[in-house]
Amino acid sequence: MDPDRERRRLVPLAILVLAPSIALSAAPPPAADDGAFVITKPERTLEQVEKAYAEMPPVRYTPPADRWANLPRAAAILGKGEGEMRVVMLGDSIVNDTSRSRWEDLLAKRYPKLKIVKVTCVRGSTGCWWYKEPGRVQRYVLDHRPDLLIIGGISQRGDVDSIRDVVRQVRGRPPCDALLMTGAFGETDPRDDERWRFEVDPKGTDYRARLGRLAAELKAGFLDMQAHWGKYVRESGKDLAWFKRDPIHANERGEQILGRILVEHLSPPVPGQ
Repeated sequence: MDPDRERRRLVPLAILVLAPSIALSAAPPPAADDGAFVITKPERTLEQVEKAYAEMPPVRYTPPADRWANLPRAAAILGKGEGEMRVVMLGDSIVNDTSRSRWEDLLAKRYPKLKIVKVTCVRGSTGCWWYKEPGRVQRYVLDHRPDLLIIGGISQRGDVDSIRDVVRQVRGRPPCDALLMTGAFGETDPRDDERWRFEVDPKGTDYRARLGRLAAELKAGFLDMQAHWGKYVRESGKDLAWFKRDPIHANERGEQILGRILVEHLSPPVPGQ
């Protein structure tokens, strides 16, 4: 089964089943009439985040040195290290799991003079094939004036053309970088050599390869989250279920894998620093 497709039986985004030891610090806002959520407030406290991470083996991820080449606006803002950087995260419930890690606050500790404003726009089991339709890019991306748009999740249906459409709708407006991420969690088991591998043939036909080529075509950033999330799980010595709250989604520990990889990807060294 294509790893970036969620089954219809997925737990709806509005129902977030969490381990009882860690409760949400704030309920998500009501969904819009179309089922999407626009989340602007943290759903976990920093104390909850740190408690979860303290239970885990450290996340170690070394980002590619050339990652800033296609993130010029983010590099300029982070290189300056002050002011404000606005971020929109767009996608499905897996994107929301990544957002819930509070990665932006962890990153802000490395840039103490910089304010990071994050808006998470998500809809269960949904990818850019839905967001590209008239009015939705305006509502869920452009209205929030991002400097950086992060697109990810496991619900893209392998449809890189729709991702291209969304990025092109954003381009040409106020300057905005795009960072494209492959999926994580879902039904993929990184311990299964037949269903997961770290390396991907860059000329291959699978979604990860095609998304990497799309990022190069669009001069967008690229983060192969599936590779690095899977590598962490394999090396952690923990059972996969220890990182999940249900068969598809990350729990508070799984969220930290995703968030801490993203933090490292957007951390120094930045050109000019």
